[in-house]
Amino acid sequence: MIVIKFGGTSVRDAERVANAIDIVAERRHRKPIVVVSALAGVTDDLVAASEAARRGDIERVATIIDRVRQRHEDVATRLVQQKFDFFESFLKQLQKQIDQVRTILHGIALLREITPRAKDKVLGIGEKLSSVLFAYSMMMRALPGELVQSEDVVITDDRFGEANPDMRATGENAHRVLLPLIERNLIPVMGGFIGRTPDHATTTLGRGGSDYSAAIVGAAVGAEEIQIWTDVDGMMTCDPRLIPGARVIERIAYDEAAELAWFGAKVLHPKTIAPAVGLDIPVRVLNTHNVASPGTVITRDGDDRGAGPRAVAVKRNIAVVHMTSNKMLGAHGFLARLFAIFEELKISVDLITTSEVSVSVTVDDTENLDALKLKLANVADVRIDAGQSIIAVVGRNLMGESMVGPAIFDALQGIPLTMFSLGRSGLNLSIVVDDADADRAVRSIHHALFEAPVGVA
Repeated sequence: MIVIKFGGTSVRDAERVANAIDIVAERRHRKPIVVVSALAGVTDDLVAASEAARRGDIERVATIIDRVRQRHEDVATRLVQQKFDFFESFLKQLQKQIDQVRTILHGIALLREITPRAKDKVLGIGEKLSSVLFAYSMMMRALPGELVQSEDVVITDDRFGEANPDMRATGENAHRVLLPLIERNLIPVMGGFIGRTPDHATTTLGRGGSDYSAAIVGAAVGAEEIQIWTDVDGMMTCDPRLIPGARVIERIAYDEAAELAWFGAKVLHPKTIAPAVGLDIPVRVLNTHNVASPGTVITRDGDDRGAGPRAVAVKRNIAVVHMTSNKMLGAHGFLARLFAIFEELKISVDLITTSEVSVSVTVDDTENLDALKLKLANVADVRIDAGQSIIAVVGRNLMGESMVGPAIFDALQGIPLTMFSLGRSGLNLSIVVDDADADRAVRSIHHALFEAPVGVA
C-alpha cells in the first residue's frame, strides 16, 4: 500500500482535480489510500465565516458558505461526464456537510463566542467537502473511490487546534476501516487535517496538518511509501519564491527534513516526518504540475554525501526573549524555574543560548508575550525583541565542515545578528536577525553555500 496526499493547490479547480485523479489511477496497482486537503483558500474562508459568526454577522456567514458550496459544485459539474447518478449522490453528501457547518455557525452567532471545540468543527469542514468532491469525482471517472470519514480512523487527544494522534487507537481503526476496502480493490479517500477524540469531538492537527494525517495513516497501515503531492518539485535548497535558482534535493534524511519543515520550509508540515520515522517508511515529495519530476525522497539515512549543508530555511515573525539575573551565577534549578513558566503558558521554545547570568530563547507564540513577560519578571530581568526571523542552515555534521561557518559569517557582513546557535549534533546552524534583514541574509547565505564556486553543496 501507499498513501497519496494532495495539497490544496493540487485540488484547486476541476482541471487540477482531474490531474490528481489521473495520478491516483496510474498508481492503482500500488493499492493507494488518498488523503486530501481542503481546496486552496477554503480553510481561510471558513476562518472568515467563524469570525463573522462571532460578530453576529449572519449575512456575511451566508455569503461565505454559499460561495464555498458553489465552488465545490462547480468543480464537480465540470467533471460529471454524464454520470448523473453519481452527481446527485455527490450533491446530497455536499449538502449534508454544508447544513452541518451552517448549524454550527448559527450557534456561534447566537452565543457571540467561538470555543476551540466549535472552531475545529467548522475548520474541519473544508477537508470533508474536498474528500466528498474527490471521491465522487473518482467515481464519475470510473475509478472505485470510497469516501471514508477521517474521524472513523484518526483518534486524537482533546487539544483542539493542535491535536496529537493516539497511534494505537488509530492503527486499530485503520485496520478495521481501511484494510477491508483495500482488499476489495477500492480506493479509500479521506480528508486530512482532522480526527476525533474518544468521545467523538472533531479535532484538527494544526494548519497544514493534512501532511501529518497522511503520515499518521501511512504508519497506521504500514504503508510502503507516503507520497506528498504539492506544487513544487520537492524539497529545495531554499524557497524558490525567494531564490529562483534554488535546487531540488534528491534525497534527504528524516532529521534534516524535519528541521527544515520546523524552521520554515513550506513543503511539509513540521510534524509530518515523525510517524514515518519509527517504521522507516520513505516519504516522497512530488509535484502535481510536473509529474515527470522524481521529487525528493526522505529516508532514515538520506544520501551518502557526508558532512555539509543541505538547505536554508527561514522562520519569520518570531520573538527573542532575553532573561538576565545575577541569581543564576552558580545556582541550581534556576533554569527549571524559568522554563516552568514557559510550560505553564504552553509556550514552546525553538532556540536557546545561555551564559552564567543570562538565557535567551526564541518563541513563535507572539500572542502570549505580555503574560510571559509579566510572569518572568518575578524571576529575572526580561527584554523581548519581537519582529525577528530565524535563518536555519540545515545539513549533516556542520561542525565537521570547516568552510561552512566562515562562509556564513562572511555572507552576513553588515547584517546585525540578534542570536546564534549551533548544537553539538551539527544538524542546524541558526542565526536570528531582524525581519527586515531576513530576505537579504537568506540570499547571501544561499549564494555563499550553494551558488558560489567555493560553495559546499
